[in-house]
Amino acid sequence: MKYQESYQKYEGVIKECCEISQNHAGIKSPTTAHFYASLLFTKLCNCANSIGRLCPKPDQIGNDAHWDYSSVSSLTRDLIECYLTFYYLCVDACSKDEWDARWHLMNLHDHMSRVKMFATLGQDYEETEEAKKTQDEVIYNLKSNEWFNKLPDKQQKHFLKGKNAFFQSQDEIISASGGKIPDFRFKYIFASNHTHTLPMGFYRMADGNRGRGIESKVEIKYTGLCLEWVSEYLAKASIEFNHLFKGKIHKNV
Repeated sequence: MKYQESYQKYEGVIKECCEISQNHAGIKSPTTAHFYASLLFTKLCNCANSIGRLCPKPDQIGNDAHWDYSSVSSLTRDLIECYLTFYYLCVDACSKDEWDARWHLMNLHDHMSRVKMFATLGQDYEETEEAKKTQDEVIYNLKSNEWFNKLPDKQQKHFLKGKNAFFQSQDEIISASGGKIPDFRFKYIFASNHTHTLPMGFYRMADGNRGRGIESKVEIKYTGLCLEWVSEYLAKASIEFNHLFKGKIHKNV
């Protein structure tokens, strides 16, 4: 697909998503899932707008624009991961007990991530009264959940370590959302190699003038490819967000 077509598709989708987000501002969230849906959808729109600022407009081709598909790829991965969280926590149909378990596990992961982060600075955050209280609370909430208690003991012990934010794998979430796993894996591996500056992300910089900020066939092709992926996930999220808030009344009406 030509870059111009990919860019125009992106412009159309991001405009629609931003309008949806603005139109739903002020609507009272009937559930916690709706609340997080509004946050994550806003994050999706914000990330997509940042991607658009990095991508030259079609009329800039041949006019000494700055090209950096590697950075665009990194943000594209961020957007895809945001969509997965959005679908898993806000869209995917499950019982209230399971949803509560998902949320409690995220709270535990959030806490343990902070403990790990401060530990790198030599701070004993884990030993503070606040941290102990938070950890006891999030673990208690998870252990008290009926859906969680039906999991095998081995899985319960694994998740109680707080290393996982999700009960499902990326592939399981992609499959549940109607996506094709091989297609997702290609996108994710491509983007991850640039996010982490792995060999695949820089070994061929000398080929085709890529990664130098200048225009090349490779830069145009891969930037356009990322725009296609961004448009795909934004379009899915906009449909699901609209369906989630369908019929909800504005709090000021």
